[in-house]
Amino acid sequence: MSTEEKYVTIRKDIDKRLIDYLYSANYPKNIIDPIKYIFLGKGKKIRAILLIESCSLFNIDYEDVKDIALAIECIHTYSLIHDDLPAMDDDDYRRGELTLHKKYDEATAILVGDALISLAFELITNENQALSAECKIQIVNNLARFSGGLGMVGGQMLDMYMDPSTSSIKDINSMQFMKTGELFRFVCTAGPIIGCGSEDDIENLSKFAELYGSIFQISDDLIDIESTLEIAGKSVKKDIKAGKSTLIGLLGIEESKRKIAINLQQVEAILERYGNKGKVLYNLCLQLVDRKS
Repeated sequence: MSTEEKYVTIRKDIDKRLIDYLYSANYPKNIIDPIKYIFLGKGKKIRAILLIESCSLFNIDYEDVKDIALAIECIHTYSLIHDDLPAMDDDDYRRGELTLHKKYDEATAILVGDALISLAFELITNENQALSAECKIQIVNNLARFSGGLGMVGGQMLDMYMDPSTSSIKDINSMQFMKTGELFRFVCTAGPIIGCGSEDDIENLSKFAELYGSIFQISDDLIDIESTLEIAGKSVKKDIKAGKSTLIGLLGIEESKRKIAINLQQVEAILERYGNKGKVLYNLCLQLVDRKS
């Protein structure tokens, strides 16, 4: 089985686990149906895959962390649902289809997003999750911190109200890492936390997450500038129209691409200690460079 075939299988398996869990827990149909619409067969589930590969570095089996991988995708999906609402980014399309509030209504989108947040923590702490209580507490604490006001939510708030005329590269980097990179930090450091790695491992994979997040964000900004709705599967040219602060806006396209190349060199050096398993994470970085959606 090729690496991509493995990831296709993982995506399908995560989808199946979600639906099995929702039905077995007797979630209401008017919660399940919108979740199925926005989640099943949608997205690359890269955060789940990063978590699984991070755990693989420490010989943790996929089946042992499947629910945590699903949990992070629940958090990510909730963030997209809420970001698309009229009060925030006001988007009509996501992953090539109507956003949830356009397909259903705003109240449904808000409540489904809320349900996904709760579901994430339910999945991590459920009795079938074969982790020690101490490990579950650390994972829950990290997810709450990295997805909340000190992480993803805080970054979104900064993004909404950042003044482009006074924003520095440092300001933008900080905002973008909070908004996007902190969830990458969560998934990349989950491996050494669950697998009893060293403090050096946590530090190394935290740095990897910063670099991966930077590459991801620059490539995302390039998609916004250079792609189309049909290719990207979402609205483009949004940041330009909204007058938002972006790294590309300050550095320019060529300098931003040079920053990606520098980041890739640093990633390679960080992952060298993990041998062939580290190369898997490096290849996931390479996939970001030429992505179109």
